[in-house]
Amino acid sequence: MDVVAAALAVALIGGLAGAGLGYLRRWLPPDDSGLTARIDALLPQTQCAQCGYPGCRPYAAAIASGEAALNQCPPGGEDTVAALAVLLD
Repeated sequence: MDVVAAALAVALIGGLAGAGLGYLRRWLPPDDSGLTARIDALLPQTQCAQCGYPGCRPYAAAIASGEAALNQCPPGGEDTVAALAVLLD
C-alpha cells in the first residue's frame, strides 16, 4: 500500500507541475532565441540605442518578433540591412 501511495503522490506532483508549466507558457513569449541570436550576431554591438531599443539584443528580439523594421540601426548602415534581409529572406 505504501508503494501505491508513493506512486500516486509522484503522479499528483508531476501533474500539478505540468499544469503549472502549461499555464505559464501562455504568458511567456515564444522561444525565438535561435533567430534572435542570429540577428544579434549581424548587428554592430554598439549598444547605442539609436534604433529605439536599449541595446542590440532587444532590437534583435524585436526584429525576430516582427515588431521592428530592419533599417533602424544607423551604425550598421546598408551592409547590416542587406545582411538582415538575406537572413530573414
